[in-house]
Amino acid sequence: MVRRVPRLLLLASLIPACDGAASDSGAGGMTTGGSAASGGSFTSAGQSASGGATPTGGANGGAATAGKAAQGGTATQGGTSNGGAAGASGAAGKTSTGGVAGSAGTAGSSGAAGSSGAAGSSGAAGAAGGISYTTDFDIAESPLSEKGAWHHDGLDWTVVETSSGVASNTQALGVGRSGPTQYNDSYAYLLGFPADQQASGLVHLGTIDGSCTHEVEILLRWADSAHNARGYECNVAFDGSYAQIVRWNGPVGDYTYLNSGNVPGGIHENDIVSASIVGDQIKLSVNGSVRASAQDATFADGNPGVGFWRGSSGCGTIGDYGFTHFSASAAAK
Repeated sequence: MVRRVPRLLLLASLIPACDGAASDSGAGGMTTGGSAASGGSFTSAGQSASGGATPTGGANGGAATAGKAAQGGTATQGGTSNGGAAGASGAAGKTSTGGVAGSAGTAGSSGAAGSSGAAGSSGAAGAAGGISYTTDFDIAESPLSEKGAWHHDGLDWTVVETSSGVASNTQALGVGRSGPTQYNDSYAYLLGFPADQQASGLVHLGTIDGSCTHEVEILLRWADSAHNARGYECNVAFDGSYAQIVRWNGPVGDYTYLNSGNVPGGIHENDIVSASIVGDQIKLSVNGSVRASAQDATFADGNPGVGFWRGSSGCGTIGDYGFTHFSASAAAK
């Protein structure tokens, strides 16, 4: 979001150059494989499993029943422990290998090791880890919602709107802004993603008034409240003159530059701007080529999103620089 000349001068002290589907969920909640009637859709890998009831291994040869497997497999009934082989009952559930076959009588208790099948509850984490969202912004709305999938709670910033398949900002046109409030970027973000995440947007570049700057932004680990918005902004200027990684610290206008680069040859229609964060490593890319990278561990959670900003003079027109497609997913370590 640093886009006036004074903000760009700050970059001189930085090290030179982020790699850069919801059913009818009213609150944007995740569903498995559902599709959103409003255009965007969340998907998640596999069925979320709670692990089922903890199995009980009977003493002295009682039957052992393993918990539900994380992958949704059906728990199997263990055999009784009237012999050394009874310990094989612990093999119930896809995630449990069970106890080692023991001697008669005591083997049944070792079969109770099948209770590790209860770790199937981690399947819920696996589902979260596999979440993704994609949209073509094909519903005109302001603010961007798509049946509640998108969120924006900050009162000191502007909202994202969609029109004619383009998501862009709603900052006032032709109205000068000054002080911290000039950085009232338009943004929206999703929910339910793991900390390691990646996102990308397909650029729309219309007729641009170059008397002020314009940005598209990929947001990472984003969260907000009425007067606080924090996370990582990975932006690219309309002309490729800069590509920045900026940390938002909370209050409007409170930000920290982490690194900056540029895009030789500028930005064009249908270019792909992408960003990712894994651990404390952030990358910003254009068409698969890394343009800036940074290391920061300030925020350990949050969600991906989109943002847009136009210069403090408010030049240009709504929809002149935005995204026509967006996707987000968990990022591999």
